Amino acid sequence: MRTDTALQAADAVFMAEQAVGRARRVVDELHTAINSALRVLDDAELDSAKARLSDRGDYYLEAAGEHLSRLQRRCSDNAELADELTGHLERASQAIADAHDRLQDADTSDPEIASEGAQLKPRLAVVGEMIDLAKPMARLTAQHVDSAQLAAQQVTPPSLLEPVTLERSIATAGKELGRADEDVRLLENVVDHAAANARQSAGIASDITDNARRRMAEQGRAQVPRQASPAVASPAR
Repeated sequence: MRTDTALQAADAVFMAEQAVGRARRVVDELHTAINSALRVLDDAELDSAKARLSDRGDYYLEAAGEHLSRLQRRCSDNAELADELTGHLERASQAIADAHDRLQDADTSDPEIASEGAQLKPRLAVVGEMIDLAKPMARLTAQHVDSAQLAAQQVTPPSLLEPVTLERSIATAGKELGRADEDVRLLENVVDHAAANARQSAGIASDITDNARRRMAEQGRAQVPRQASPAVASPAR
């Protein structure tokens, strides 16, 4: 691995680590947002039940409809977070591909460089595998959130006169959000694993950067005497 190539590979690893870290934070936000949407759905389900059992049915039907309007907004927020998550995962994936390409240019005749590459490659491979797993899971989460939002949109003021429509929409939204919640729980595990290996990769990349700069400094010092030798050879008068 030439010195400049080593630095480029390390930079790509640092970019991947940052992108995975951001993805992990968004997964946390997404989980919180989905839980919030589920709580709104619980409120809608409760008011729907009260509408069947109470003599104030119209009031509770209207309240349930308002909860489903809130649910639509929550789903919209979730969709934005899912898009943001996908973007971070794609950036991480690209950075890992860049780092891999740089490592392929490694000068394995240098034992130190060969050792650095041998340590880094398997860590990066794990991060790449985890991201490849996470990307379709993020898309699936977004699909379930979209389906929940569509179900909530079926409840319009006229449809509130038909309790079956309301109950069907609540049941469908609940099923889809439940699936989204399961997806995010799995995503947390996968992205956690990716983040842990990305941090370890960044630690190795830091060593590569330090060693590359040390080699550059040593090469620079080695060149100075040769450049200065004519002046040294001139006798003082």
